[in-house]
Amino acid sequence: MAGLNLSKLKNNISKASIRIYIVGVLVAVFVVVLVGTIVALRLSFGSVAQQYESSVKRNLQRVAYEFDSLDGRINLSNSEAPKPDNTGIPFYRIPLEYLSVMPGHAEDVKPLLGCSFAGINAPQNRVCAGVLENKALGAIAYVRGGFDKFGDLVSPRYIDDPRTGDYFLVTVSARGVASQFIVTFDAIKRVGNSMAPYLSPAWSLTGFKIGSATGRAYSREPQIKGRALKVSSQGASNRFEFIFQLPVYAFADDAFKANQPDGQTAAWPPEDLSEARIDVKLIGNDATGEGSIVMDTTLSEPNTVFSFERMGNYLTPGEILVFTPVNSNTQISVRHAASENKGAARVFSFNVVDRLTDFFIKIIVPATKIDELARLPDGSMVAIRGDASSVLGGWRIAAQSIIMLSSLLIVLLFISYVILRVFVLTPLYRVRRNTLHMKERFNVLHEYKLPFAIKESQSEVGVLWRNISELHEALMAYGRSALERSKREHHFLRAIGHEIRSPLQDLMLRHNDVSDPSTRYVRRISFAVKYLYGASLGQEASDNFIFKNPQEAMNSLSGDITKENITEYLMNAAESAMAGIRYVGSDSALYVMVDADMLESVLTAIINNAKDFRALDTDIIVDGYLEQGDAVITIKNNGPHIANDPIEEIFEYGVSVRDGVEEGEHLGQGLYMAKTFVSRLSGSLTARNLGDGVCFEIRLPCVG
Repeated sequence: MAGLNLSKLKNNISKASIRIYIVGVLVAVFVVVLVGTIVALRLSFGSVAQQYESSVKRNLQRVAYEFDSLDGRINLSNSEAPKPDNTGIPFYRIPLEYLSVMPGHAEDVKPLLGCSFAGINAPQNRVCAGVLENKALGAIAYVRGGFDKFGDLVSPRYIDDPRTGDYFLVTVSARGVASQFIVTFDAIKRVGNSMAPYLSPAWSLTGFKIGSATGRAYSREPQIKGRALKVSSQGASNRFEFIFQLPVYAFADDAFKANQPDGQTAAWPPEDLSEARIDVKLIGNDATGEGSIVMDTTLSEPNTVFSFERMGNYLTPGEILVFTPVNSNTQISVRHAASENKGAARVFSFNVVDRLTDFFIKIIVPATKIDELARLPDGSMVAIRGDASSVLGGWRIAAQSIIMLSSLLIVLLFISYVILRVFVLTPLYRVRRNTLHMKERFNVLHEYKLPFAIKESQSEVGVLWRNISELHEALMAYGRSALERSKREHHFLRAIGHEIRSPLQDLMLRHNDVSDPSTRYVRRISFAVKYLYGASLGQEASDNFIFKNPQEAMNSLSGDITKENITEYLMNAAESAMAGIRYVGSDSALYVMVDADMLESVLTAIINNAKDFRALDTDIIVDGYLEQGDAVITIKNNGPHIANDPIEEIFEYGVSVRDGVEEGEHLGQGLYMAKTFVSRLSGSLTARNLGDGVCFEIRLPCVG
């Protein structure tokens, strides 16, 4: 990537390694918790969802089986029927196959739970009222039901009043017209063995129409007939089942028109059948003749005993059961009773938790929509719909627990990060910044201000900072002591240099003959003292001292460049007081642009080095000649070879090739000084091993 310094990035990462390790571990734990939660929920949900789907299919089969019965077909064909009210229960449409015999001769009464309404205060009392879908039977309503009563049914004394016994008071309200009937009970005398176990005590039902406002004028209604059976006894309480038929005069014209073969026909049953009401009251008379209401349909449950709402028992909270009756655009939706009231079962805080966990469940777990459909024989449709992740109660609670536990772990991780950041990372960062700030101020003598103020507590970070502060103070104290000592040494060395320069001036005045070898030695000593002493001048700035070492002094020396004859220098070296130096070159002048003192120092250093390593009683051969425009100087000796590899290593500062000398006697500066001076004179200095010794070669540009 352009512009990205990888080395700097690596350095910054290494500096922040503790922060990276801590944050990295927390992030890794967070990822593990998050991924583990997702994986656990998905794996557990997969198998449970398959079991749930199978359970939904079984429940749908049960519901379809229930509604394939007579009661189910009655409910489907009356799906739009209204609820009971204070005027009674509505009329239902009843399939033709319900009645196989006439109600007045029935010995076994089929239950009709699909249209039976139970009493609110007495749920054992049930009444169903309906009209057959067969138009041939006319406007006849059939009333079927059951009730509990103490003792047997009491027949009336007709000569006095039909109300002297137990009776039904029936009120039919249809199309704004109300008709009232009284249905009495007449005991049936069986022929033969009346104690046969398969024959229940029975009563024949007789009807009368009330024809006056006072309710005391009766007329026999021949279309009212039926039967009542005592089906069980529990102590003094007996269970009775009954069925009877009665006319609905308001629908007589509709029945007549519907039965016309070629005339105008009308729909049967009438479309407004469900708007009609029937009120059936059972009045029981005791021994004193006082009447009491045993059963009253104006106080009925809102739904039939077998109803769509009762199918909610097959559902799981969250599922929806949808009925679509044939030839109807209306859909009937049924939910589990717990789904309607679940909001009241939990307090507000739990509702919030439920909503949050449900939100995460919908994100984490894939939506598995359930939409199982079944078709009934009459064409009606039944379907169960739901979301597996929402309706699986047990799994959902477990999933909520997992999510809450994971959320708690994530919150704890966040709290851990805050604690680590506040009590570890931030103090360590401040310690690091302060330490770096102090690192750059070891030479500062005055007070300085740290970037951060750190309280020295008893914690690990506080102890660490206190130790760093104490170490820095000790280093600062040592630095001040060393600086004072260096100042004293500096002034002492300057005083020594001054004392040496004074007698050197006198020697320079006494030895001013160029041909005198002593003059050359005095000049060389004066030159060395000059540049070493001068290197120590001008270094004092305020209270700070910047000292140059000999290497820096040699590298910073510029010199006084003049035109010099190197042949003369070589001949003078051969005629010096040092024995065993022989010049073998030409007497012709070779001029170069050099600093005379530098050139003298270079030749002296190399010749002294050749002398120290030559064999006993052998000469040092000095030669000078012109080659390819360069003045070449060679200095050879007979002696051991240079063992350094590479050989150029002998020209480095502080490298000495002498063995067995005491430390500090030879500093390794002579050849380094020679190499440095020759390089500053635009020349080169090399060394090579010969067959019997070593040769140093100096090349300088020749100027004429």
